[in-house]
Amino acid sequence: MEAYTGKTEPTFTRTGFLYMLQGGAEGRSNTDPFATEATADNEWLPPSGPLIAIIVPDAAALEGLPTHPDDGGPWVMYRDTPYAHIMVPVKD
Repeated sequence: MEAYTGKTEPTFTRTGFLYMLQGGAEGRSNTDPFATEATADNEWLPPSGPLIAIIVPDAAALEGLPTHPDDGGPWVMYRDTPYAHIMVPVKD
């Protein structure tokens, strides 16, 4: 979170898990971690329910995983950025 809020490149040394009681209430870009509104190319997502975020130290572990929630189940959010992580939807 420190890297995200400071807009610096994060360093992950181990796998991390984060539970979010509610995803972005106003929606969020699936590709640009710092987008504040929808654009033609930032895959704006609607508000969501609870999610688990999984951060891995080796981004290569994310290769081949789905990259959009419409693919069904977990997906990689912010792909091709230093902030890439797996989002896992959780039923309300």
